[in-house]
Amino acid sequence: MRHDISFLYNEPTQQVFAAGDVIFKEGDTGDVMYCVLAGEVAIAIGERVVEVVEAGSILGELALIDRCTRSATATAKTDCTLAVISQRRFTTLIQQTPFFAIQVMSVLADRLRRWSGS
Repeated sequence: MRHDISFLYNEPTQQVFAAGDVIFKEGDTGDVMYCVLAGEVAIAIGERVVEVVEAGSILGELALIDRCTRSATATAKTDCTLAVISQRRFTTLIQQTPFFAIQVMSVLADRLRRWSGS
């Protein structure tokens, strides 16, 4: 499912990953989330890939919401460019753009339903 977070394409902090690069690992401390601007990122729990995140979607948001460690490993499936959203920027986005909060909740709900088999 694609979510409308195109406004994140203008984020000033971006990071480039080559195919095969690990973006974060399950169990890592999470202090940023990402928006995929170009390319694809594979999300795996243990050895099982549960989702491939494409341009226009987010990943890593759960660690910013519950402030716990990463629940999955993210690996660049292709060369990709990601917008990096810090905890501070995340909070600002939610305050200034309430629609952003709805979009993040929509991503979480969608993943919960798909990953749990509902």
